[in-house]
Amino acid sequence: MERNFTEWPLGSTDQGATLSIYRANQTRSNAVIMCPGGGFNQVAMDHEGYAFADWFHQQGITYAVLKYRMPHGHVEIIREDIREAIRLIRTRSAEWGIQQVGVMGASIGGYIAATAATLYHGTDRADFQILLYPVISMTDQLTHLPSRCRMLGENIPEAEKKALSLELHVTEETSSAFIVLAEDDQTVSPLNSLAYYTALLKHGVSAELHIYPQGGHSFGFCDSFTYKNLWTNELSQWLNAL
Repeated sequence: MERNFTEWPLGSTDQGATLSIYRANQTRSNAVIMCPGGGFNQVAMDHEGYAFADWFHQQGITYAVLKYRMPHGHVEIIREDIREAIRLIRTRSAEWGIQQVGVMGASIGGYIAATAATLYHGTDRADFQILLYPVISMTDQLTHLPSRCRMLGENIPEAEKKALSLELHVTEETSSAFIVLAEDDQTVSPLNSLAYYTALLKHGVSAELHIYPQGGHSFGFCDSFTYKNLWTNELSQWLNAL
């Protein structure tokens, strides 16, 4: 399928963060910025990134994949990268016909995406969020400990854990959400998604939660996930209703 593809550096050219953008053909379109997972060991750019491009192109949506930097104990790094990605799309919204800018994330990439939908304000806040088996909480009971350690370091004060646990900071202004995961995920506890969804409902934020009985973690856009057609059809309907 023919696509209008460009890759943009974020921040200064030596930072290493990039945004790969697949522009939709429509003159009026929404945009989605994808944050793949990888546990802060890598960025899973293929099955949780580029693999979605054709699907979003078929939906008439401009799609971008964020290759973010590894935090190495500095959470500010990933915050800067997703903020810069949103700002880049917004500055070209008029030129590209973008109406709404949403974020999407898988696993720890879901934490990055949800940060932009929950903690940011004004035009830096995403208009909507799509989360695949996300890490949401930094609390000991819920978080993915290896990712938290790589993002925040070994010794983390309890106050900082709570300050960065997104389920504790949902407000009425948090972006509408579509969340999908498998019940048998042994890597990131499904309770992350349940806690976030509960907080969204409590604050009157529109949200859909889709939990499938099998599929484990990191299914991304893989055909091996039994419920792929089901969840992508649900997502298509949700996007059309925005």
